[in-house]
Amino acid sequence: MSTAARRTRPTRSRLRPPAPATDSRQRLLESALVVFAEHGFDGATTRDIAAHAGVNLGLVQYHFGGKEQLWRAAVDHGFEALWSALAAAAPGAQPVNQLAETIRAAVRFAAAHPALVRLMNDEGKRDGRRLRWLVDRHGRRLYDLTTTMLAQARERGVLIDVAPLHLYYTFIGAAGMIFSQAAECRRLTGIDPTASPAIIDAHADVLVRLFLGA
Repeated sequence: MSTAARRTRPTRSRLRPPAPATDSRQRLLESALVVFAEHGFDGATTRDIAAHAGVNLGLVQYHFGGKEQLWRAAVDHGFEALWSALAAAAPGAQPVNQLAETIRAAVRFAAAHPALVRLMNDEGKRDGRRLRWLVDRHGRRLYDLTTTMLAQARERGVLIDVAPLHLYYTFIGAAGMIFSQAAECRRLTGIDPTASPAIIDAHADVLVRLFLGA
């Protein structure tokens, strides 16, 4: 039996009840992020995604037209949630407080959506049309937002004078790696960082102290 055939696939006993038409698209988007993050684009199948979502396979074609379109829609869905989370971080607060809350919001988002972080890490390994689409559509906006935020902290003297390139990847890695590598963390420490609000808050506090000295 091939490795692909041995891979665990959802069984009927695990499937949810049939999804209403109004709910099936949302469930496919959420499941697509998880399955693409777990198996990569090439290893994931629309059958796996539909089974994970508990919906009929034909609904992938109905809602999205195919695997590539589903992948793009799922990435859009994940980033829409990220933009909303960051926009809601302490609007109208003093600049330093708003920066701190934006950092905390980024950490909480990574903890709640580790699949998006893993998908980005996987696609970032190789140049290709999906990476170019992801960077041009979402990655550049994330880079600009993050480097602008950190530049403000640097201008206020609460952050060392480091090139934006290094600040960006230091921050992105520090905010998300513990959650995208949750399986490793569980093996090393016995702690699931995505399941403990106390760990998530503590990690956010560490980043605020590291980047803002607060």
